[in-house]
Amino acid sequence: MRKNFKRIISLSLCAAMTAGALAGCSSGQKIPVDTTEAAAETSKVDSTEADPSKADSSEAAGETEASSDKPFEGVTLKYATTQTASTGEENQKLIDLVKEKTGITIEFFVVPNVKAGEVDKTLVSLMAGDEIDLIYNTKPGLKAFYNAGVLEPMNALAGNAGYDIKAVYGDYVPEFDGDVYGLPAFSDIWITLYNKQVFDDAGVPYPTAEGWTWEKYIETAKKLTDSSKGIYGSLMLDYDCYNYMYALQKGWEPYKADGTGNFDDPLFKEGLEFFYGLGNTDKIQPSILEFKASNTPWNAFMTTGQYGMFMCGGWVTSILNQFDKYPREWKAGILPMPYPEGSDPSTLTVPGCYAVPTTSKNKDAAFAAAACMAENQYTLGMGRVPARVDLTDDVINQYIEDSLAKPFAFDELTVEDFKTAWFDSDRKALSEKIIGYGDAAISQAIIEEGQLYGQGAEDIDTAVTKIQDRANKAIEEDKQ
Repeated sequence: MRKNFKRIISLSLCAAMTAGALAGCSSGQKIPVDTTEAAAETSKVDSTEADPSKADSSEAAGETEASSDKPFEGVTLKYATTQTASTGEENQKLIDLVKEKTGITIEFFVVPNVKAGEVDKTLVSLMAGDEIDLIYNTKPGLKAFYNAGVLEPMNALAGNAGYDIKAVYGDYVPEFDGDVYGLPAFSDIWITLYNKQVFDDAGVPYPTAEGWTWEKYIETAKKLTDSSKGIYGSLMLDYDCYNYMYALQKGWEPYKADGTGNFDDPLFKEGLEFFYGLGNTDKIQPSILEFKASNTPWNAFMTTGQYGMFMCGGWVTSILNQFDKYPREWKAGILPMPYPEGSDPSTLTVPGCYAVPTTSKNKDAAFAAAACMAENQYTLGMGRVPARVDLTDDVINQYIEDSLAKPFAFDELTVEDFKTAWFDSDRKALSEKIIGYGDAAISQAIIEEGQLYGQGAEDIDTAVTKIQDRANKAIEEDKQ
């Protein structure tokens, strides 16, 4: 039975220096990790010369010497991506980095963009037998490729390379049926953004990360809400995960031990009531009916200035600082995702991963390239939050200062602000998406039935029963 990613994972940060770059692998070889000059100097003094015993721990993370610095130099690999992505700055930097560090040349295998409701074109190509060496997708997105049998298990490839995947990425890895099927480059971690001008106008002090619970969030949002001025203290979108985020944070699991849906669990019902109650009862944000009727855009927090707080994935920060597209005069603040009082601090997250398809003719080289991309993409200056769990505190601080905080100089956000919101080692990370049998149909059922409840078209018990029934039907159909 497939192993679903329901585990709560820790964002613990430890060991090694920055920007590890994998030089590739071959059967029986180990993949060396090159570091920057500054990191190399620190490693020499701190990790080996000062304490030779640490050399063993470096080997556990794959940081060992190989017989060749670039065993796959001259190899050309095909990386499936869209035309737009292939010409983007980040991908161009990424293939240059792989070439520099491993000697591997990456060519783009261009696939058409996918429209809503269409099957992923990369998946179609792989099922047709097209030779592709590398693909990118989110952790939940890779499950469709796994189900189709077009992903190469990575445990054996890592074994060939002497590479310890868990030591570098912890539990961020996409794992199905006990095998790893991708290497995570970065993770989108949910946060709370807030508009300092709305707080100033309401005379409300800026909130702090300490004890940032949902109870405090709601209390703060009520103080900010001013219907006479069209100001709401909170904004959330209509994604499926908003329906069950509160339940996840209180320990709910989407599947029962026997593999059936767990949507008749009281915690799921509580989660639905909590989310839709923010608009219907607490009135701190537009109700789902108002949200839909007004066609509220996803970027309303940035474009209108009418919302005090916005709780969403951290990816939105890359939009927030695009002043040419979204000009603003107000400054933004950043906090972690709120959590239920009495529960441990937690957040939703979804990692972006590189994987090796079964159609690759050079899987060892593809693994080396994927590892190089996953370990180093965050160093390209694109504001990524690395999925690596082996970075030291000093490296993280420097990275935040150089790549995350600088673009927000206007907002006067500090290293500590970003570190608290995104790099809290004590905060549990929960899968944003449901991953398992029937997951796509289940997500659709949650959106449809949840919104009917939120709009008053059906009562909560009816909504829960329908979601449970639709979930179990989707699970059975997916197993066939």
